[in-house]
Amino acid sequence: MHRYFLIPVISFFIIIVCFVIYLQFINDDWKFLVPKTTLPDTCNDEDDVKIIVHNDDKIKNRSFKDFKDTNLNKHQIHTVLLLPCERIDRKLDVNLKIQSSLLAINKWFNEKSLNQKLNFDTKPNNNLDITFIRVNKTMNWFMGDLNNQEGYNQNDVSNKIEKIIINNSEIFNNFNKKKFIVFFEGWEKRKYLNYDICGKSRFDGKVAIYYTYSPFKKYIGKDPNIRNRKQIFSCTKNDHLNEYNDNTFGNAEETILHEILHTLGAPAKCAKNIDPINPYHVSDSINDILYKISGNVYLDFNNDDYYNHNIVNCPDLKNSKYLKNN
Repeated sequence: MHRYFLIPVISFFIIIVCFVIYLQFINDDWKFLVPKTTLPDTCNDEDDVKIIVHNDDKIKNRSFKDFKDTNLNKHQIHTVLLLPCERIDRKLDVNLKIQSSLLAINKWFNEKSLNQKLNFDTKPNNNLDITFIRVNKTMNWFMGDLNNQEGYNQNDVSNKIEKIIINNSEIFNNFNKKKFIVFFEGWEKRKYLNYDICGKSRFDGKVAIYYTYSPFKKYIGKDPNIRNRKQIFSCTKNDHLNEYNDNTFGNAEETILHEILHTLGAPAKCAKNIDPINPYHVSDSINDILYKISGNVYLDFNNDDYYNHNIVNCPDLKNSKYLKNN
């Protein structure tokens, strides 16, 4: 057979194979060949959303409700670990990985602002107050569509997570004065072949979300030999939540802080360097925490957009009720 015939045929075959691999193993909406796991009896995608507790979820130092607030006048950021019904519990709340990452964020924020921190909700022992929530819905339910009854797009996983928090306000104290950072043991719908959405939030909204999981394992760490790195299900490319007492401000922490700051109303529309294409981000430095892809060097590069700026009649993040002086 002539090679000028074989080349296009082989090329076409390779394209088809790549497309099938993408549909079956990368695009979560088309995973028909992946082996199905047996679901717990508590899973019910047809019923209303309910909070459930598995026997294995009941472990020492875990909280299923918000601890009583010591100061009802404080505005605080409350932390939630949220799991679909069938997801394995990696105990990110009790092994202090979530706490270690949030403490690293506050260390970075304090250094950049010189005197402020985020006011995270804490227990009487000064550990972070983290509420564990498992719902009766599978990851497939989170990935599927909902009927649009509220007038906005509910197809994203983030909108369903936000709705779960708001509809269960009774398990939280002082709900009206709290914003939330939710660590979700699942993932958002993939929008691009090689790009995971690791965080979501609404501008000046109630809920910021960090996706702790990815459908595929990634090698994380700084070792130049990739085989020596740890392989883990993580959304961010190079790392995961910090280990106990690790103050590293890495990819995960950048993403978490980026989303929290959006819920605090940063950057405001009156900022000087708003990105014209991504209007909830700044465009003057790729190293700014609120650049469209989170940077890790600046809290408002040149202080002319959202923090400690001199723009008249423009909100300044430093005045947020959710920050506290160190």
